[in-house]
Amino acid sequence: MALTYQGSAGAAEIKLKMAHWLPPVHHMTNTAGAWIKSVEAASGGTIKITLDKNALAKPPGQYDLAKNGVRDLSWSVGAYTPGRAPLFRFAEVPFASPNAKIGSAGHNKWYVKHGFDKKEMLGTVLITSWVHGPGMLHSKKEVRRIEDMKGIKIRVGGGGVLTAKSLGAVPVVQSATQSHESLQRGTTEAAFFPWEAVHGFRLAGLVKYHLMVPGGLYTTPFALNMNRKKWDGLPAAARKALMDAGGANGAALIGALWDKADQVGHQDAIKAGNKVQTLSPAEQKRWAKAVRVITDNWIAKGNKMGLDGKAIMDELVKMMKAG
Repeated sequence: MALTYQGSAGAAEIKLKMAHWLPPVHHMTNTAGAWIKSVEAASGGTIKITLDKNALAKPPGQYDLAKNGVRDLSWSVGAYTPGRAPLFRFAEVPFASPNAKIGSAGHNKWYVKHGFDKKEMLGTVLITSWVHGPGMLHSKKEVRRIEDMKGIKIRVGGGGVLTAKSLGAVPVVQSATQSHESLQRGTTEAAFFPWEAVHGFRLAGLVKYHLMVPGGLYTTPFALNMNRKKWDGLPAAARKALMDAGGANGAALIGALWDKADQVGHQDAIKAGNKVQTLSPAEQKRWAKAVRVITDNWIAKGNKMGLDGKAIMDELVKMMKAG
């Protein structure tokens, strides 16, 4: 942490470095910048955060950049490191989140309310967390019924494997940044993503069909963490400013900007002449039955951890729908 002193009043300036790993065209570059501005505002301009221009680690290694002090702050995808924070990943269930703003605030409140962040995110402090917009299917061939999913090779993140299998598809586990190349080469024929990925990973010309699922076929949670030693060394006012801009406030801010990015991706699909459809009510029931095992599995994991799995899952889904 670098401290310099400015002005006659001797106000301390705190400089922090934040890791970043997505391409410049992805909305998280600007979204992270907007959150950084909110921190500067909350701190009265005393906290200055510099966002990396290039990735220092692959997506699964982002959390460790903060944990090991390589960067003061880093944001990561829970599903990319499956065993690290299972309770954080309880959000990875179908039909739970109406949009990113509401789902993000609800998930963050739930996770912090129970103190799960202090149990799971060791070596770091959770500054804020969020979820993306409703997860949907982008494909080269039309999918309208569950039978259409059979045998399709779908790019999935770590949390989408069972979803794809339960629907009869073939999951291909990849980080988000690999999706464009795999669709281009034919390694995959479809991808699970929220709308924003159509723009962020330039998918509009690679797929022709987009199937929206009310509430999302799946949800992925993201965490923004700070190195524990760095946090402990900050003045109380700086910690307060980070938490004022973080927590549920930060979750709602990032979520709202994600929703705007989803609108951009949607428009890209329309401009490309792609076909956009919504899963029919009758098919929603069939798909819900097929993927019920995902929610049941998370409940079972909660039970094995000595918790009331069903109670905390029911509470989480209720809070993610309420914000």
